[in-house]
Amino acid sequence: MKKTVLILSVVLTALTISMMTTKVNAQKTDLKIVSLTETQVYLDEFKKFVEVPKEYLFHSVSKVKADNISAYLFRFEKQENKGLGGEYFSFLISEDKQILGFTNMNKKYSDTKMISKAETEKIAKEFLLKMDKSLANDLKNLWIERHDEEILVNGQKTVLAGMKYKCYRPSQKDYAWVIVGFDGSVMTFERKIKWNNSEQKRITEKWLHDSWLKEQKIWVQSEEEILKNMVKKTFVNGALNELNTEAMRQGFHPDFAILIAKDDKLNRLFLNDWINVVEQYKNSEEQVNSGVRNLEYTIKVLEITRKTAVVKTEFFRNKEIVITDYLSFIKFPDGWKAVGKISHEHIPNPLNLKF
Repeated sequence: MKKTVLILSVVLTALTISMMTTKVNAQKTDLKIVSLTETQVYLDEFKKFVEVPKEYLFHSVSKVKADNISAYLFRFEKQENKGLGGEYFSFLISEDKQILGFTNMNKKYSDTKMISKAETEKIAKEFLLKMDKSLANDLKNLWIERHDEEILVNGQKTVLAGMKYKCYRPSQKDYAWVIVGFDGSVMTFERKIKWNNSEQKRITEKWLHDSWLKEQKIWVQSEEEILKNMVKKTFVNGALNELNTEAMRQGFHPDFAILIAKDDKLNRLFLNDWINVVEQYKNSEEQVNSGVRNLEYTIKVLEITRKTAVVKTEFFRNKEIVITDYLSFIKFPDGWKAVGKISHEHIPNPLNLKF
């Protein structure tokens, strides 16, 4: 009996720990996409200390938690090597505007030449004093060694290397470090890093590290990517190529309307009526076989202003442009929804509609 009770106790304890761990992990990986307009002041604050390299394009900004500190994670990517694991520049700044860290994963650091430990110490100390004098004066250097990171360049694994100046802050029992590249520039800076010494494991979330984002199955889509994917799924493949009317209902607001100008009047084709048109086409074997709704396309996000956006689509048949559409979006609590559309037909009745 005692043995059974003991086993049950162990199982319950294990389950409790598992549930606690799951809850912690859920908190650790919590992030929320926000707009650049809302967070421009944080980008401006960061640029007072560090300039974002010009070769990177803005990707996204997310609100995250770093050891329960509310912070904003900014990400910039190179157009030629974009995506998780590619070339990127990220920084983390707390809600009270303290820079928690940044990293520059640039292929130029694949040069294996290393500067000396003395040079590393000099550059790191100067950088830390520039960033935060009180932090710099409270740090105790532990060691200086080479540090490697891996990224993908044109799909190929590439090792980046720098000299790491690792420090401990006794007053807060946390760590900070600076990684210096072959050319003397700072690749990475991180502060307020908590460490579990008994398990030799980092506690603080690794928001600046793509390898960690992959482990946590986190990928931060930009608002532009979200809109493009939505337009492709709900409009291009909803109303046209795949005739998926269920998808249309997901991407368009119930009060959505196509605005059609006729003489000096403005007519409206509402969502349900539009879906009926698509369904009629879908149920007509003659129409489907004609292939008039099977088009090549381009999607371009023209502008995002807080919770509003405009997207332009162009449709082609045999490489000839036939329709240009402009979709207006509003971001509701459950995400982006198209609320209106205007069109220009480059050829008469390109979809062979029967009026």
